Amino acid sequence: MKKRFYPDHPLHQLLQERILVLDGAMGTMIQRYKLSEEDFRGDRFTDHPRDLKGNNDLLSLTRPEVIRE
Repeated sequence: MKKRFYPDHPLHQLLQERILVLDGAMGTMIQRYKLSEEDFRGDRFTDHPRDLKGNNDLLSLTRPEVIRE
């Protein structure tokens, strides 16, 4: 699939002027999986002294398929 480039698009014009921050619904997408504490811990963090559920950054290590999707 060929990507199209629209130099006159307002978003492109704004990117030329300043840094833009785009926020998506990643947390909502992750919540659909109804992950458990064990999902967040994986094998790597089984002995971690604190609760890890909700630390979505860890999922790139413990459940990368969730993040990839």
